Amino acid sequence: MQIIREWRGPWLAIAMALVVSACASVSGSGEYNRSFDFSSIQRTAVVSVEGVGGQAARDQIASMFNQALLRHGYSPIERSQINAVLEEQDFSRSQITTASGAARAGQVLNVDSVVLVNIPDFGDDMSMSAQMVDVEDGTILWSASGSARTGANMTRRAGQLLGAIGGGIIGAEVGDDTGAIVGGVGGAVGGGIAADALSKQRQEQTAILIDQLTQSLPMR
Repeated sequence: MQIIREWRGPWLAIAMALVVSACASVSGSGEYNRSFDFSSIQRTAVVSVEGVGGQAARDQIASMFNQALLRHGYSPIERSQINAVLEEQDFSRSQITTASGAARAGQVLNVDSVVLVNIPDFGDDMSMSAQMVDVEDGTILWSASGSARTGANMTRRAGQLLGAIGGGIIGAEVGDDTGAIVGGVGGAVGGGIAADALSKQRQEQTAILIDQLTQSLPMR
């Protein structure tokens, strides 16, 4: 019991360091047309999100982009409105995945620019690219790409270690060494379960990556 009390400080520090190292790493960069006046863009629309399966996921990612666009001073159209108009005009998904097709959709939507998003990888390792296209001539005004790693396995191991240490300390405080061992095992299981729950938050990781990408988008 005394040994556990003496070592809990260093081990807790090590476990916390593992948790920090398990946090997602995010990288991204972009470039924009420096001869274009972005203040002329009044309304924009995220017309295409490719690389993820369901409609709900695509709509959710588009909404995250809308929030980022709002922070940069743009006025994005609500996703449900975009879907309704494009369906009414018989635009298929394949028609709006290119700059020229997206520009035509933007003219129907009566916006100044459109945004296309592509997500080739959407697992623990996620990659994403985005483009803003001028509706008038289909030229690319802004382009960015990046990636994020959730570190799910390391997060689980760090959670198990933290749980084991915490459970061991509690067990030692309330009983003998056997209590410390039992507490440590139980804590490791519980810590691993908790870490699993945190490591699967793709929504949060996607939002962080979108924020990283749009940092290169000029403020309006």
